[in-house]
Amino acid sequence: MKRASRGQSMVEFAMIAPFLVMILLMVIDCGRAAYDYATLAGAAREGARAAITTGSNRPANNRVIGAVETNAIGLSLIPGTCVNDAPPLAPSMSANTGLVYVGAPLGAPVNSPNAPSGQAPSAGGVCNPVIPSYAGHNPLTVTIKYNFKPLTPFGSQFFANGIVMTVTSTMSTEY
Repeated sequence: MKRASRGQSMVEFAMIAPFLVMILLMVIDCGRAAYDYATLAGAAREGARAAITTGSNRPANNRVIGAVETNAIGLSLIPGTCVNDAPPLAPSMSANTGLVYVGAPLGAPVNSPNAPSGQAPSAGGVCNPVIPSYAGHNPLTVTIKYNFKPLTPFGSQFFANGIVMTVTSTMSTEY
């Protein structure tokens, strides 16, 4: 009688083991997503802090993006095509990469400043005009769009194109 019950336990474990492994891998993917989001939030915050600094060495877009990339430990980020424009709703990105935008907050008036004070102004063209924040209390926003791709086949099946995470941090200049 003992032998039969031991065999039954092994059969039951063999039937349930794939589900347990799948749940474990989904928990790992959720942990990766939480880590990526928290890291992106911190990087956006540091980028916004870099954008509003004042003094003799005023920041430009490259310094703000550098601050974001420095604080996005383990994540691949690049500047967006038009850094000072509003980010597109669905940008095209490869898996586990992100785009960084520095500009005016969503809903800001058309001619409001959309770049740090050290950035050279431009009239526009393909991108919108660049209007640096020279003086006053102007909000500047750092937005990161990141395409998170799950590692597990189960997660990849439901999110074939990945999950686009959007993280935004807005701070006001005080020049």
